[in-house]
Amino acid sequence: MMANLQHIADRIFRHVDAGHLSVGYALAMGAIIDAYDDDPDFHEWADAVQGSAIEKLIACMVRTGKWDDPVWLREYIREATKESAA
Repeated sequence: MMANLQHIADRIFRHVDAGHLSVGYALAMGAIIDAYDDDPDFHEWADAVQGSAIEKLIACMVRTGKWDDPVWLREYIREATKESAA
């Protein structure tokens, strides 16, 4: 089952608005939506993975403060793709 970015975004923004998650999660989700629109490799990866992979990506982006770093995102996707192939 592929990730449903709209569903994930709705949940994240609802939890951020309620104060249950930090604003970093909204920033990360915004970066993911932008990457999905702008980066064909990310788009392909996001369409191929389960929602839990996107949620893990968001958590990593927030933990490392990398929600606005396309180089970091490309490296993350490259590593995630290698791990799933192994």
